[in-house]
Amino acid sequence: MDTFTHAIVGLGVGALSGQPLSPYNPIYCATVVGAVIPDLDVVTLLQGEYALIKHHRGPTHSIGGLLLLSAAVAGIIYVDFGLSPLPYFFWAWGGALSHGLLDYLNSYGIQVWWPFHRKRYAGNLLMFFDPILFMLFIPVLVNYRHPFKTALLAFTGVALHLFLRWKMRLQAAHFLRNKYKPQTENKGRLALMPALNGILRWDFMVEKQHEIIVGTLDFFSQNISSCRHLNKIMASPLINKALQTVPARLFCQFTSYYFVTQWQKKGKYYVKLADLRFKYQSDFLYKLTFIFNEQHLLEEAYFCRQNNFVPLDIT
Repeated sequence: MDTFTHAIVGLGVGALSGQPLSPYNPIYCATVVGAVIPDLDVVTLLQGEYALIKHHRGPTHSIGGLLLLSAAVAGIIYVDFGLSPLPYFFWAWGGALSHGLLDYLNSYGIQVWWPFHRKRYAGNLLMFFDPILFMLFIPVLVNYRHPFKTALLAFTGVALHLFLRWKMRLQAAHFLRNKYKPQTENKGRLALMPALNGILRWDFMVEKQHEIIVGTLDFFSQNISSCRHLNKIMASPLINKALQTVPARLFCQFTSYYFVTQWQKKGKYYVKLADLRFKYQSDFLYKLTFIFNEQHLLEEAYFCRQNNFVPLDIT
């Protein structure tokens, strides 16, 4: 979720105190800072895109990380305002928790149980910027007389919005199951995620026995666009070798929905993993490519976001 949404939801958390909105009110300071501080991990972008996907929404978005950040915010309140930190720890925790929940509800997900478990969990309900959710909290900025009632109405609206998004996803899943009739060992693996653009559009992945179908569904018209049929291949020794590398294990923690391809060109063997969650033009946003020589020894590996290729350390 974007920073502005996190901040305005943090204001909503602070407004539940019933106190007038003010930049000098320590409660609002605690909730807003608590709501945006988990994204401090974006500084890893200075080390490149690969470092960002490795660390973003990891430690600072876990339950333990949110608690530590909330304690740090309470400490800042103590230093700046000279107030007992305990009440403001809970207000900061409310803001930080709103951040974690919002990020959980989109498709990128968060590492809830880091460092004990590095799998990402995602609710797949909200876009990275949800205009409806953002607009629900605008009254918090302008209604100074009744902050508690305004915030309560905003959070009630959020609950209703999430319920309607959940119902929409259920109906979209029902439509896709009837259309494609997935037949796998797990009664058909189907995933639906909010599209990167269009609040009524859903990206989907349907896994069948011999292929994976990806596309975008318009909810109201039920039109399907950008549909691709990806033929599944048997796991080869090279694919298994690629999947055992550190970059591939990280990539598989980053996404549960990936597609593997293998091909040969000019005496080199290529293995590519593509994250099926996010589309970019006619391809996928995140990819990982391994290059092996004729002796099946790994020579190079590249992480790709859009068309930006980052060489990886394979030593």
